[in-house]
Amino acid sequence: MAILAQDATAQLARANNAFGLSLFRELRSARQEENVFFSPASVSIALGLLYFGARDKTLSELSSVLGLADAGLVDRNAVLSAYKSLTEVKSPNATLDIASAVLIKQSATILDQYKCDASWYFQAQVRSVDFLRDGSKVAAEINEWVSNKTNGKIPRLLRGALPVDTALYLINAVYFKGTWLTTFQASATRSMSFYNHGTDEVKVPTMSVHRTFSYAYLQEIRASALAIPYAGDRFSMIIVLPSSRTGLSSLEALLTVEVVEKLANDLVSQDVILLLPKFKLETDYDLVASLRKLGLESAFGNNADFSGISTANDLMVSDVKHRAMVEVNEEGTVAAAVTSVRVVPNHRARSHPRPPMTFHVEHPFLFFIWDSVDKRAMFMGAVTKL
Repeated sequence: MAILAQDATAQLARANNAFGLSLFRELRSARQEENVFFSPASVSIALGLLYFGARDKTLSELSSVLGLADAGLVDRNAVLSAYKSLTEVKSPNATLDIASAVLIKQSATILDQYKCDASWYFQAQVRSVDFLRDGSKVAAEINEWVSNKTNGKIPRLLRGALPVDTALYLINAVYFKGTWLTTFQASATRSMSFYNHGTDEVKVPTMSVHRTFSYAYLQEIRASALAIPYAGDRFSMIIVLPSSRTGLSSLEALLTVEVVEKLANDLVSQDVILLLPKFKLETDYDLVASLRKLGLESAFGNNADFSGISTANDLMVSDVKHRAMVEVNEEGTVAAAVTSVRVVPNHRARSHPRPPMTFHVEHPFLFFIWDSVDKRAMFMGAVTKL
């Protein structure tokens, strides 16, 4: 049984990575000039809360978009167990907090089984609220919950009360705080060049350290990768740097789950002088258009089948929103993300370079906050400008 659970966890991690890369491409295609940052894990968990209440075509679309089908994860109980394992991930000396909430309109007929599964497998807080009479109060409580679960890094999700037709509101928050295993000395940080979009030179505060890192160069994607470990050894930041200053788009086109896994597996110890800019990103996305392009269609229309949530089967998804932030400095990294899904009634009724070397992050790059145990990208992003 334990072996089966481990298999499901590994399959979900692979599915999360595939889904993350697909969503990353969609976000980047619409924002070529912008930095991108999000948590595939958070979006997957929020959509996972929909998945186990979906049926028929809606279920198969969610299974496909979330990468579950391709990963061979089709048994419902295995999927639920894998999500439970994800929500329970912990590491000594690093903080990873994953929290979910399910807010239900008081008059909605939501199945008790759905409430129990959300609570047990997703560790979700489940409660009934009055979106009509207590709209402003509920919005304030949601914002307080989000701020609390992200340690104030995402202080607000909603600007006002949710629309009164809201039947179900699903929220997931992921908060990460990791201290570098070897911190950078602030006294060594100095202003150095970074080439925005690979062409426009700007001066940015750049940290430096000389030590042994895990490094790899992959000729097939013409990029090198370096893992910067956090204390506790489970998590690291993997930076993927194109060989060319303007090579980010070419790198992204070649990026697959297999390539990411190969990068993570091919890392070998190397004496490195690392030069890394300090940076902070904040992002805010409406994911409906991106999810539609990935193949999730029926969930947003009158033909949505969420009969595993409500026997009335009169629900559809109205919007999916995601907010995220990351800050990287001499001490380590803080990252947070929140995903919300609003559900409403529908209208039917290996490499060996010679040491020493310099790894200078001075042009656009990709990065992952990587779980080395489950081999999962908890967060991922692209920095094109600073």
